[in-house]
Formats: sequence, C-alpha cells, structure tokens
Amino acid sequence: MSTLKRMFKTRQSKVWVIVTSVVTVLLLVVNILALSMFYDLFSNLWGKERRITADGIEQIYFTDFESKKEARENGEVINELINEEGIVLLKNEGQSLPLPAGSKLSVFGKNSVDVVYGGSGSAQGSGEYTKTLFESLESAGFLYNPTLKSFYESSDSGSGRPSNPKMENDGTISLSTGETPWNSYSSDVKASFESYNDAAIIFLSRIGGEGWDLPRTMVNKDGNLVSGARSETDHYLQLDQNETDLIHEVANIFDKVIIVINSSATIETGFLDDPTHYAYHANIDSALWIGAPGDTGIMALGRILKGEVNPSGRTVDTYVRNYKNDPTWQNFGNYLEKNGQNYTSITDKISNYAYAFVDYEEGIYVGYRYYETRGYTDGEAWYDQQVVYPFGYGLSYTTFDQELTNKTQLDGTSISKDKKITVSVKVTNTGTQAGKEAVQIYVTAPYTEGGIEKSHVVLAGFAKTKTILPNQSQTVSITLTPYDFASYDHKDLNANGFKGYELESGEYEIRLGRNAHEFYDSFSMNVASPGIRFDKDQTTDNEVQNRFEDADDELTVVLSRSDWENTFPSPRTAIEKVISAATNEKINSTATNNPNTYSEFPIIGESGEVGLRSMIGKSYSDPLWEDILNQITAQELIDLFNKGAFQTIDVLSIGKPRTTDADGPSGFVNFMSNPLTGSVYGASHYASEPIMAATFNRDLLFKLGEAVGDEALIGDERGDGAPYSGWYAPGMNLHRSQFGGRVGEYYSEDPFLSGMLGASQIQGVMSKGVYTMVKHFAVNEQETSRSGVTTWLDEQTLRELYLKPFEYAVKVGKTTGMMSSFNRIGTVWAGGDYRLLTEVLRDEWGFRGTVISDFNTGGHMDSKQMAYAGGDLNLQNFGQEWNARKSNATDMTILRIAAKNVLYTVANSNAMNAEVKSYRLPIWVEIMYGIDAVVAVSFATWGVFAIRKSLKVTKQA
Repeated sequence: MSTLKRMFKTRQSKVWVIVTSVVTVLLLVVNILALSMFYDLFSNLWGKERRITADGIEQIYFTDFESKKEARENGEVINELINEEGIVLLKNEGQSLPLPAGSKLSVFGKNSVDVVYGGSGSAQGSGEYTKTLFESLESAGFLYNPTLKSFYESSDSGSGRPSNPKMENDGTISLSTGETPWNSYSSDVKASFESYNDAAIIFLSRIGGEGWDLPRTMVNKDGNLVSGARSETDHYLQLDQNETDLIHEVANIFDKVIIVINSSATIETGFLDDPTHYAYHANIDSALWIGAPGDTGIMALGRILKGEVNPSGRTVDTYVRNYKNDPTWQNFGNYLEKNGQNYTSITDKISNYAYAFVDYEEGIYVGYRYYETRGYTDGEAWYDQQVVYPFGYGLSYTTFDQELTNKTQLDGTSISKDKKITVSVKVTNTGTQAGKEAVQIYVTAPYTEGGIEKSHVVLAGFAKTKTILPNQSQTVSITLTPYDFASYDHKDLNANGFKGYELESGEYEIRLGRNAHEFYDSFSMNVASPGIRFDKDQTTDNEVQNRFEDADDELTVVLSRSDWENTFPSPRTAIEKVISAATNEKINSTATNNPNTYSEFPIIGESGEVGLRSMIGKSYSDPLWEDILNQITAQELIDLFNKGAFQTIDVLSIGKPRTTDADGPSGFVNFMSNPLTGSVYGASHYASEPIMAATFNRDLLFKLGEAVGDEALIGDERGDGAPYSGWYAPGMNLHRSQFGGRVGEYYSEDPFLSGMLGASQIQGVMSKGVYTMVKHFAVNEQETSRSGVTTWLDEQTLRELYLKPFEYAVKVGKTTGMMSSFNRIGTVWAGGDYRLLTEVLRDEWGFRGTVISDFNTGGHMDSKQMAYAGGDLNLQNFGQEWNARKSNATDMTILRIAAKNVLYTVANSNAMNAEVKSYRLPIWVEIMYGIDAVVAVSFATWGVFAIRKSLKVTKQA
C-alpha cells in the first residue's frame, strides 16, 4: 500500500480532509467577498483603514479642546443654550410661571420617564449621554413626586409608546401615544398627589423619524382603533382619550396645571384656549413647547420653569385647531385609503417602485402663508376658528415694546433693485425681568386678483436681541433685500411679457411684527412702474428662467386667494389616478437631460508633481486644477465617484486622503456603524431643528455650527485620529405638513427663516473645516413613498418656497456640499435632473462643490443619470455602481468634472490638517486574517495527528 493511501486510510483522516476542504473553501469565499464586494459595507460597520501621517504639517483648522469628551461637553452646553432660547412659552395665565424655588411638583404622563430626545434614522442619538426630565427639575431646585415617577417607570402604568417604525414602511403604520389610562392609577399613587401639589406638569409626547410619516388615522392595519384612541376619525397629532382623561382629572385636582409638549411636530392645541374643545379645562394655566431637546437640552426646562431663564422662543409653525382644514391634508401621505396616492393601470412597472404621486395643489399657501392670507380675505372670525398661535408667536416673563426708529426716513421712499433696506428697531424691556426678544419684519406686497399669487405677509427679516434689563433698550438693525420678497411669475399672470422673479409696481407695506398676525407698526415703500425684474441672478448674473414647466402637468387646480372655495385642494378621483402612457414612459426613463456631449478625450493618468495640498484655498477656476485632474487614472475616477457611502476615498497619488463623512442633522451619527468599532461615535446629540429655528438667533446657530466643528476636529479619537470632514446636514426642506416624518430634521414652515438660520449654522461648522451636505435637494417633504414619488408642483411654488432655503445655503452659507433627494420633481428623479443640479444649483446660484446622492437603493436612482446631471458622489455600499466606460470621452469627462468638485470640497476641509502617507488595514481585516491564521494552524495540527494515527494504524495492519 502506498504511503499516500496509508495517510488517509482511517476515518479520522478522512473527516479531516473533508472538514478542512469545506472550511477552506468557506473561508476563501468569505475573504474574497469581504475584501471586494462587501468591503465598503463592512468598513462602514466595523471601521475603516487607519491613516499613517507625515510629521511637521501645519494645521489649518483649530479647536480649543483636547479630547472628544471635552468637545462633546461643549456641544452639550451649546445645546442647552439652544433649548433655553428655543423653548416656546405658549400660555401663561395669571403669571403662573415661573414657579417658586423648592416647589413640590407632580409630573404626569407615561412619557415623562421616556422623553422624545430626537428622531429615528439619521436624526437618532446614541442615548448614551441623555439627561432626564427629573434631573432637570432636581437641578433647578424643585421637588418631584417619587411615587408618581416610579409608577410610570413600572409596568403598572402600561407598556408606553411603541418604538419608532422601521424605514421604508408601506405607509400604513399606526401609533399609540402610550399614555396611561386613568383607571390604572392606584389609590396609593393618587394619595401621593397631596404631598406634591404646588403644581402639576402634564407631559405630552409625539415621535417622528426617517422613512415614515405620522399617521393621519388611529386605525391599525386590522381595522381596529389603536390603544387610547378616541375615534377612528382622529389622527396622531390630536390628544387621545387617555391624554384627555388625564388632563381633566389632573386639572380637577390641582390648582395649577402646566402642559409640556415634547414633539417636533405641532399637535392640535385648541384645548389650550377653546372652552368647547373636548380636552379643554380652565385650570390649564401654562403651556410650553419643548420640541425634541437632544441629549441634554431638557436641562433648560427646569431653569425656565424656575425663572432662572426667561423664555424667548418663537413658534416656527402655525399652531392650528384642526389639521383636516389645512390645504395639505388632502394630498399627503398614503394613510387614508388603500392605494390612496398611487397610480393605477400600470404596465412595465419598474421593480421596487411604488408609482406614488403627491400633488402640491396648495401652491404657495403653506403654513402662515395660507392662514394669514385667508384670514385677511375672510376676516378675523375665520382666522380665530382656524389658528391658535400664529407663526412667530411666543410669550415671555417680561414685556417688551418695539419701535421703528427710522420710519420717517423710509416711509414713502422707493424700493430699488439693488439697494438694501435697513430697518432700525428699538426694543425696550417694559417689564420687571431681564429677557431676550425676537424682532420680526414682514412685507405685504400689492396683489391683483387673478394675477401672481401672493401671501398677505412674508417674513423678510429677523433678529434676536441680547439680554435686555428692565427699563433698558437695545436697537437692532435688520437689512431687507428686495429679492427676498420678490414673487416668481411662472406663467406671466400679470401679462407684462416677463416670467421670473419680480416686484410689481405699487405700495409695499413693511411691518414690524409681534408675530405673523400681530404688528407693532408699519410703513410703506413704493416700487415704480413698470416694476422690478430679476431676470439675472443677483449673485452670478446668469439668466433665471423657467426650468420645470412640466412639473405641474398633472395639477388640475392650484389654490388661489381669488377663489379659496373653488380652488381648494382635493384628492384625485379614480380616473385621475390612471397613469397615462406618456407619464408612464417618462417615469420609466432614466435618460439624462444633460444636453452636453464631449468628443475630446480628457487627459488621464498623466505623471505630475502638483498635489492636493497645493490647492488649499485656491479658487475653483484656478488652472492648477487641470494639472491635478490629469494625474488621476480612469479607475480612480470611477472609484472616487462610486464609493461615496459616508466617505470620500483616498487618492494618494495626488495626496488626497480618505475622509469620514457622517450623517446628521442633530450631530454626528452613522446609524449603519457599529458603536464599538466604527469611526463615528461619542458625539453630542443636539436638539431637533425646529428648536434651533425657534431661537430666531443666527449668532447662536453659528455657535452651534462651531461646536459641531470642534467635535469634528477631534474625530476618531480611539482610532487613527482622523477628523470628521463631511456632515450630511443641515436639513433644509420645509414643514409642508406637520405629519411629515422628518419635521424634526427641518427648521420650519418658512423658507427665509429656514434658509438664513441654516446658512448661519453652515458658516459656523465650515469655520472648523467641515463641509456640509445640505439635504434633501429638493422637495422631499414626505417620507411615505419617498423613493421615487412623482411630486407635482408649479414653478412659482418650487422657486418661492422649496428651493429658497437651499439657495440661501449656497449664497449666504457658502456650502460646498449638497445632497440630492429620493423623490422626483414631476417625472424626473431630483438626483438625476440636470436642470436642478446644474442649471439651477451651479449655473444660476454659483454653487461650487460636491453633490452627493441620498442613499442609492437602485430602481429609479440610476447612477449614470445622476453623474450626467451633476451628481459627484454615489452614496452606495455595493450593487449600484456606475460602470463608466473608460474608452468613452463623455463618460470620462463627466467623471473628471465630478472628481474636481469632490477635490475642491476636500481641499477646503479639515481633512487637509494632516498629510496622509499610507493606510494600515482596518482592524476587522486584521482580525479576519488572524482568524484565518488560527484556523489554518488548528487544521494543520489536527491534520498532523490524524495522518500520524492513520500511518500508525495501517503499519500495524
């Protein structure tokens, strides 16, 4: 018998051969897949390559903090300041607030022990550094009812609210508030009220998040009412039966009742002032809105309740009595009926696409633009039936007077195209406590029935004072830019032969407002005939023209102040849901609308000496960019474009380091990353954007940006020390509807407030070398069917409302990054629309920098279409790459343009604080190799003994 046969004669040796072969094949497959197809995904989950840097490189961006902990703690301080100025005092009868120090409080509400700190998805925090409501009260010197707190912490009070739904649900979610029924309160719990009866706080919460919208029905998928619902016709932003009972019972027991609303979305608040409301009670003395405060922002609430901090927040949305009366109610989400907003009779459907649509039939009349305009035309009685608190509303513990100090100089003068208007306002504290005050300037433009649609008032300027002592004053100057309150006439409705932004001739009233509805004073200015036309962009001097005329093709009506009743939005009829062949063809198409072709093949992979560090601070038009771009190989161009998931990859041949780009907007987060091994961790979780906006304070938003930037500079402290260079934030979409799942990730219902505050935050974070991927560009106001939903709106609405915040981010904030959105504008995917990403963003507005897609899920998100439209980074892990043709001049030129945009962004970021020489393998790869080695040694050892035994047995035989 040969030696080879003897070696594998025994059963043990045979088993060893079989097991070793199987395991070896499996390990080979795992290694190959992990290091190729799934490499980027696993690196996002478990950590990336670790940089090796050169010595002696001069820093460009600096932080005063030496550790991640210090930077995070600074962020928490800033976050508490945001909450101090953002919390809105809605009601305060009989000066029931502030409360005396040492007050004994009973805090009601199951969610009082489970505060909504933020959203889910891109806005979620780690929960590692949160402060509780009770820590806030205790820190302020209040005593709280421990029996009541323990009751809510136990299962005796119920299971509480459900967790946030998963992303990309089917649009039929139902949510319970989780509030405890009154019959669950034991006699012992009720007896505890007597010892803590100085005041009762009732805590009301609502959640929200990415990938799902707030339900507009309280009926679940089985057709049953969710727990606590009052009626099947109710919705999630109404009080449910358990909350209603709680308010009535508590108000009957306590003389002083304070409502605290913990929700980024505004709930219906008629119960605070309407005696006929089902939840009204005369003993509700005070109410505060605290939004979602982030990890530590709740600490500001105790200081406000105590009076240590005087509230100065202002509402960023209109608080209404009945959302079913809002124009957006009829055309939002997918909840009210099966197949409610989906096309029918579809042939050749794209897989994984729902064929959903949404009609912006309300036009420009969103939020206060609707309520203030219709209140003006239909009267104060109509307004009072609809609105509880107007946009820009908020109370204080003191009183203020505001006075136009240069009214005489401005009244009756002319508005000119290029001249800004400076309004001086003297703010005097006429009360007894120090405090801050928001100053708001609104403009009323002349309106002609049947002409250009115009809101009765639009916010055109705002400011926040410093702290003003009693009987003291501060004068603030607010600069108005005529372009900011121009109307966009997309159909030449005034028949003057012009389409575009314009100020019609006539009288313009400049109003100094308490809010959008109440005014201190006003004056008039005039625009001479034939009016002012902004045919060229004020920044670039490039032509402004209609570019989205087909985006309103399926709107059968758009709301008009000339006939509210007959133009009021309504759901589509069954026949209107049948998709036409032409629309179906356009939806299925992924063809580019880029008209350019490039016949000359660009220089690829040429040797050169210029590195990326040479381009720090250089202009986008500097000729040296060509020298750098010439050095990049075709494969590097392809990889730089495709591998854009939470990073830009390294191209060390030109000295470009890999960057870490994290999600936002409530701080740095990567919910796809392992918290123990990923590079994004340990950062502050800031308040929701509505709370940021409610401060009306640009300086404070700049400081917030700086704090985020300081955390970025510390970066991956436990890893290779690389900074966080990119931030997928801020969110600049509008609160079209309060039922939008990501209301908490967007500032407000007003484009000017959103845009200017966002620009300040961008300026702050960019001062620390962080580029902002401002999102979601554009018209991403609902989450239901967000991936490809055809959004129908006219160009006036698009221009005046939904593009404006992004325009301010570019022109005022100077952002070098933008994230496109999932949805379509008309039938064209926003992330693949040349009109949007190039003609408007780059050509009209002058944007210079990187456009990244939202997470590429395939289907309608065609990577080539995106690149040809002006997208530069493909946010995908695997499977959605663009396999560009290396031999095709146009493909390579498009990728070269994209590379320049990415390099320009990175060259002006904190990534250049170091020079990267090379990279070490990721830790997870080293662990994988270590496992490979251990397995190999183990099987080799086993094999030695198995073969030895086999040889011994066969020899004996």
